[in-house]
Amino acid sequence: MSNSSHASRSDGPVFDVVPVIENQRIGRFWIGLFAVAWLVTFLDGFDLQIISFAGRYLQKDFALSNTQLGTLGTVGVVGTLIGGIAMAWFGDRGGRKPSIAVSVAGFGIFMVLFALATDYPQLIVLRLLTGLFIGGALPLVWALVSEFAPARLRSTSIVIVMVGYSLGSATGGPVSNALIPKHGWESVFLAGGLASLVVLALVLVFLPESIKFLAQRDIGTDRIPPILRRIAPDIAVPPGTRFAVGTQAVDRTKFTPASLFRGNRLALITPLIWVAYFCSAAIVFYLTFWSPILNERIGFSVSSAALLAAGTSVAGAVGQILISRFIDKRGAGTIAWMPLLAVPCLLIIGFAPLGPAGYVVILVLANIFIIGGHGGIISISSIFYRPAIRASGGGWATSVSKLGAMLGPWLAGVLLDGGLSAQGTFYVFAIFPVLMVVLLVVLGRVQRTLPAGADGAVHPRPAPACEWREWL
Repeated sequence: MSNSSHASRSDGPVFDVVPVIENQRIGRFWIGLFAVAWLVTFLDGFDLQIISFAGRYLQKDFALSNTQLGTLGTVGVVGTLIGGIAMAWFGDRGGRKPSIAVSVAGFGIFMVLFALATDYPQLIVLRLLTGLFIGGALPLVWALVSEFAPARLRSTSIVIVMVGYSLGSATGGPVSNALIPKHGWESVFLAGGLASLVVLALVLVFLPESIKFLAQRDIGTDRIPPILRRIAPDIAVPPGTRFAVGTQAVDRTKFTPASLFRGNRLALITPLIWVAYFCSAAIVFYLTFWSPILNERIGFSVSSAALLAAGTSVAGAVGQILISRFIDKRGAGTIAWMPLLAVPCLLIIGFAPLGPAGYVVILVLANIFIIGGHGGIISISSIFYRPAIRASGGGWATSVSKLGAMLGPWLAGVLLDGGLSAQGTFYVFAIFPVLMVVLLVVLGRVQRTLPAGADGAVHPRPAPACEWREWL
């Protein structure tokens, strides 16, 4: 018996959760959801990027070579690659909320243990495990937020929570400057780990499970009414009610990677997202990992280099906000403007004889466009997949991007060891946004061919009023 036929023969009233989500107003539920999601991504960004700011102190205390330090940075990214797939699979099987809770607990605990490490092998193992849970959190948060957001605010909602990630990354610089000189490099990892465990309590108490996930999986039906009442307090749901997600049938099929290439032109959409995300991650992680060091080599003091790196992360958050509303209204192709504008900035830094002030201005602009485009790609990385596999869609895209995240820092190190100047690395990395422009323009054209109401369509089906209906 198929899932759809099983649903069609079920007795009793059926409540469609989509109109509730589409017609919701900004209120206590919305603000609470985004506040907790934002805190998770903030700490995710802080915990992942703090290694860049603490790296030179770790290198000194453990007598690490440049290769060993680079490996320590890379192994954390390897962990995020594994975690993105593993935790997303868990999220599509056991639910968004428990998976997010496990991820936050994991990277909080291993951040604390990293601060207690006594030798290089321990650093490697603990950084790998920290990265595994850091990588698992983001696609789960994206899936949860997108499933509670009205279609008209889908990409904007994901970008809002991802601004937390950018600001978390940026906070690493000032926090390092404040804590490490007085309390040692261990202090920033303890701060990040303990703060993560505090946020874990907020996740357990306030974060809801996705009602779209529960309804499409036809599980936990007793958990849906309390969540609906948090969104719309006047809703009354009689016992025995079944829940639906629009016209989509109950979906209990097991996820396989092939699922990401079936239906609604996914055979083309998925590779376009993956490669664009790969290119974006390569240049973003090149900047985040090497920026403090490159800024020092260009002539800034240690504290100024860290603050400049933090400031560029904030600039990137501004870029994410600027592009988000255009994505919801005009589709994925709009994102291409960001990497397109980044190219001349990178070429100017690479070739022009800039003074300190000119370098800062162009670097800030470059980060607005590069990180803004990265946030745009993140916001669309999971929207094309049905709720039953959405976390896995985002998780696989994130994990593929981590290959680019590993390539970027490694390639920059190879170029520097080969004799290229710090400024020269910028023009080499201009190739990545050029490729992104092409891929995103094609993706935008494909997205516009999707029928209204399809997952990820530019023009969603108009939201009906909340209503009861019976299965025929």
